[in-house]
Amino acid sequence: MYRYLEKCASCITLKRRISSASYGYLNLSVNDKVVRYFEDLKKNIIYINDSKECKKYINEIEKNVMNENLKIIGLDIEGYKIGRNGTVSIIQVCAKDIYIFDLYKCDNSYLFVKYLKELFENKNIIKVAHDCREDCSILFNQYNINLNNIFDTQIAYNLILKKSKKELYQISYDDLLYKCLFLNNNHKIYFHKIISLDNKIYLKRPISKELIHYAVQDVLYLKPLMLNLVDTLRNIENVPREDSESDENGTTENYDQSGNHSKLNLDLCKDTQPIIEENNNFHLINYVIEKSQKYIDYQYLNSHIKNEKHLQKGMIIEGMIVSCNNTNLYVKLNLSKRGVIKKFMNNTYEIGDIVKCVILDFCENDFIKLGLLDSSTSEMATIPK
Repeated sequence: MYRYLEKCASCITLKRRISSASYGYLNLSVNDKVVRYFEDLKKNIIYINDSKECKKYINEIEKNVMNENLKIIGLDIEGYKIGRNGTVSIIQVCAKDIYIFDLYKCDNSYLFVKYLKELFENKNIIKVAHDCREDCSILFNQYNINLNNIFDTQIAYNLILKKSKKELYQISYDDLLYKCLFLNNNHKIYFHKIISLDNKIYLKRPISKELIHYAVQDVLYLKPLMLNLVDTLRNIENVPREDSESDENGTTENYDQSGNHSKLNLDLCKDTQPIIEENNNFHLINYVIEKSQKYIDYQYLNSHIKNEKHLQKGMIIEGMIVSCNNTNLYVKLNLSKRGVIKKFMNNTYEIGDIVKCVILDFCENDFIKLGLLDSSTSEMATIPK
């Protein structure tokens, strides 16, 4: 059985101004088993490319979010080769409504970045994203925007796998939506094909309504997905629940499993709805946020490499492990190319670990052949002469 949440599809307004435009509402159906995670799906889709309107809507987002019990925005980016050296086209933010900020064709990119920076660096707001590494890297390296307080849903799912003693892997956003919220995003396959044929399609203007709605799907479900993942974590035995005591300033001192000390800001979740307030869910949210920090720190990886044309055999670089099989270990490098390590010792590394490598060779398929610098178990681990 599905409960249909009417979204007034017939009310799509096509009034367009230079500053902003409404792309209407969405028709959505939600399985009864997870409908409790969806508070309000009747969201207007607002496109913004004017700096005055940008400031207005950023203020609106912050005001609405700070008045919420749980201070959350969903965040995603579309563009060309999103990553350290890519191009941002639009930034999608999901709060009370869905906001599409056109950074590529705005009237004043300096002011746009200034206003967006204020929102994204607000430490009182949780940013929910899925695999935020390349998004963090492009915002930091090109616009000096340092995202913080991120709840990464890919990290949360791997914590669930780890606590369930299952093999870790990098789940896609669409697969995670299906597993957690029974949402089938098969209709996006069509747009994946279009984008693969023209990977600069988001740099063209005007952006079609279909592509805007495609981009909206990537942020619309992030908050419900987060709530579901937190519930799942809570229901798994032996999930870390740090012993804590609140001080008079409203912060909580915590010690994680490795003994590291951290302070959590309780203002993030004061007066939250029961689904979050009960069973210590607040600490689970912060636990995932802490673990998501390594995805943010990816933005600093190999920052000493200013020009990829200068890469050469024997150069030492670092990689973040993204997957492995019986023969190969694959790493992200915060570069346009990825790395592959052969003949490594299996079961030694985890997804998300940082390893120091040496460049052995360059492959034709945008991969760099690497050797582990700190282990004799990888192929040709010594630096070639």
